[in-house]
Amino acid sequence: MTGHWTIWAVMAGLATGSAVGAAHFAALRWNARLFAAGRTGFALGAQAARCGLTALLLFALARAGGAAVLAGLAGLLLARHAALRLAMEAR
Repeated sequence: MTGHWTIWAVMAGLATGSAVGAAHFAALRWNARLFAAGRTGFALGAQAARCGLTALLLFALARAGGAAVLAGLAGLLLARHAALRLAMEAR
């Protein structure tokens, strides 16, 4: 039987992964604009910060357990799907 802790970890992982994923992909769009504008140094720093914060989230979720990190990754994938859908509608 699944304990209450696992259920809460999955819900927290999914919510956190979705929120951080939305921020990650919004920052990716902003980062691409920086590269296109020729601000390469600033864009590389922003990209490193974006990827580092996402990795830090996944590390924290991994410390909470396998179910939490898998739910967090699912949240990231949901955010990716939403970001791609918005980008395609904007075209």
